Amino acid sequence: MKKILVVAMLTVFAVLSFGCGRSAEFGVVDMQKIETESTVYKDIKTDVMTKGKALQEEMMKETEGKSQEEAQKIVKEKSAKMQVLQSEAQNKLKVSFDTAAAEVAKEKKLGAILVKEAVPQGGVDVTEDIVKKMK
Repeated sequence: MKKILVVAMLTVFAVLSFGCGRSAEFGVVDMQKIETESTVYKDIKTDVMTKGKALQEEMMKETEGKSQEEAQKIVKEKSAKMQVLQSEAQNKLKVSFDTAAAEVAKEKKLGAILVKEAVPQGGVDVTEDIVKKMK
């Protein structure tokens, strides 16, 4: 719900930015397709899962035989590391996507690129172009 509201607001902003009377072309991107087809997304997801599993194994070993208080401290520490890991992964993915989207928008002379699920009709589908450019 929140995501749809944000996308709707961005759509209104884009229309107002280009003027209601002018015809501004915009792109649309299928985020689900980005997740399933982008090698960058898959690599980052695999990396997070691998490191997450390693952190979980460390946590299990380190908490073994410890008091409840000590174990909770270790769990808290490992959870914080996992959150940092996930945050870094999200940032990498965002930078990759944003850079690719900006390049595609410039090449195709698009005023904006919006999430396809929030656009009832119209727009140039640039999903494949973005997948190819994501690094």
